[in-house]
Amino acid sequence: MKNQIPIVVLLICVLQYCNQGIAGLPGQALYYLTRETWHLSAVAISLIGFVAIAPWYCKIFFGFIADRKGTIRIFMIINMILLLLVYLLIISVGLNLALLIATGLIINACIAFSDVLIDKVMVQCEQKYSLKGRLQSLQWTSLGVAGVVVAMCGAVIASAYPVDMAYRVAYMFAGIIPILILLYMLFWFKDEPAFVQTESITTTLKRAVGKLKNRKLLIGMLFIALFNFSPSFATPLMIIAREQLEASKIFMGYLGTSSTVLMVIGFFLYYKIFYSANLNRLMYNVVLLTVMINLFYLYLPNKFVLLGYNIAFGAVSGVLMMALLAFYITIVPKGMEGLFYSLIVSISNLSGGLGMVVGGFVFDHFGYATTVIVSSVCTFLCVFLIPSLQLKKVKI
Repeated sequence: MKNQIPIVVLLICVLQYCNQGIAGLPGQALYYLTRETWHLSAVAISLIGFVAIAPWYCKIFFGFIADRKGTIRIFMIINMILLLLVYLLIISVGLNLALLIATGLIINACIAFSDVLIDKVMVQCEQKYSLKGRLQSLQWTSLGVAGVVVAMCGAVIASAYPVDMAYRVAYMFAGIIPILILLYMLFWFKDEPAFVQTESITTTLKRAVGKLKNRKLLIGMLFIALFNFSPSFATPLMIIAREQLEASKIFMGYLGTSSTVLMVIGFFLYYKIFYSANLNRLMYNVVLLTVMINLFYLYLPNKFVLLGYNIAFGAVSGVLMMALLAFYITIVPKGMEGLFYSLIVSISNLSGGLGMVVGGFVFDHFGYATTVIVSSVCTFLCVFLIPSLQLKKVKI
């Protein structure tokens, strides 16, 4: 039946995205470790992040595996076991710079691979049951709820323990969801025959090359790359909040919590209202409202203004994010969902990672205001690509 989400799909989609969110629990403790204990620059922190999340740039390779028959259950089990072993290693021996990068790579490889496996199921379910992005909104709501836990509990852990102990405690709690997924995969989940393919890799590659000739797909991927490349000022903003506005660790937790809660509200609004909107109009709103929100962050007289921005723009940002993700699905060729959705998201992640490094460089050399302006200008340029996407008659 249309608009009905199979429970087996819903459960694993929600659990996987919850795991992605909970995996960020050590994030605040790691920031304080790298910036305030190791005294690394913004660009150095950005480079560490860029390298550590490299598996997210390579999701297309995971996509080839995801399109094989009977792979979801076995690889999800392997990913969760490896993830738990890495968490145990960090808890046991601690971190130095080399271990931070190495364990970050392994953790992100496990989560990115699992993400591809489950997103294949999600995309096919979206297309088969005409869900119009609604399953995605539930996934991201799960991620958002996990993000609320991460924002508040991460701040509490970072404040309650010395830096070297805080991230160990955070990794210990981050292991709870992988254990649940492992148990689900071992005892309840079975690969759904409707969601797998049996053709050879050579045949898959030939079909993929043919799909890449599609103009809408190519322009769509270019738009995604340029939009996500816009130099990020997330790390510079955290530095400004901590070192100039003197925000405490707990206050940073309040900021993260308020932002995430309101984004979840935005996801819900998308699920209930905006999923049926005209996609062309939504994409213009994504670009122009993102630019407007960015420019507000030029004015930061005190830490409470940051909280005000979160309250004012959080729900809007949630709706905009879901609209962008719904656009991703519209350019995915049918029959190759695992491969092409992972390719699109790989492009998104790689361009976003490069934007993070460029944003750190601009901040270190030219300051915070310049970083925000450059980011806003780059984002605005994406508006000129929208007419070429030919979305006027498209509904999500």
